[in-house]
Amino acid sequence: MMIAGHDLSPAERRKVTEAITLAEKATTGEIVVVAARASDDYIHMPIYVATAVAFALPLFAPQIARFFPWSTITVEALFIIQLVLFIVLSLLLSITRIRMAITPRRMMRLYAHRNAAAQFLAANISSTRGHTGVLIFVSLLEHYVEVIGDQAIASKLGPADWQKIINEMLPLLKAKQTAEALALGVARCGVVLAKHFPAGKKNPNELPDRFIVIE
Repeated sequence: MMIAGHDLSPAERRKVTEAITLAEKATTGEIVVVAARASDDYIHMPIYVATAVAFALPLFAPQIARFFPWSTITVEALFIIQLVLFIVLSLLLSITRIRMAITPRRMMRLYAHRNAAAQFLAANISSTRGHTGVLIFVSLLEHYVEVIGDQAIASKLGPADWQKIINEMLPLLKAKQTAEALALGVARCGVVLAKHFPAGKKNPNELPDRFIVIE
C-alpha cells in the first residue's frame, strides 16, 4: 500500500541505517528500526458500516410512511432497497480517504500496536545475550510510533522515557519527514541507552544495523 509523502529514497534509508550504526557505538544496546506503510488496510470498516445502515433501514420505514401514507413497500422491495444500499455504501466508503475517516483512531492504534509486537518477534530482537535489544516501530498511515525494549532495557527504562523520544518524532512524521524522524529517534535512543548500557571494550554487533521497511 503506497502512502503519498512517505516513500523513502535509497539515500533516506541509508541515513537511518547510518544513524543506527552511529548510535550503537556508544552502547551495548541493539537498535532495530521498522517502518510499516500501514498496519492494516481497514477494508472491513466499510462492510461493517454499510451492513449496520442497511439493517437499520426497516426501523425508519414507519417514520417515512407517516409522510407518504399512500406508499406501500413490500418485503421483497425492502430487501432489494437494503441490498442496493449496502452495495452502494460499501463501494463509497471503500474510497481510501473516506475509509480512513470512518475508522476509529482507537482501532488504528490497536492494530499498529499489534503490528509493533509482531515485528519485535519477527526481527528476533530478544536474541541478544544481555537482552538489550530495542525496537523503534513506526506505522506511517496511522502516525503511530512505539519503542519496545527487551527485558534488561525494560528494567531500566519505562514508557515515560520512550514517550519523550516519540513526542519529538511525531511532528516530523506528520510533516512527512520520515527519515529525519527515524534518525532523530535512533539518536535519542542511543543517548538514553548509553547512560544505562554503555559500550565496553568489546561491543559486538549482535543484530544487523538494518532499517526494515514493510511495504
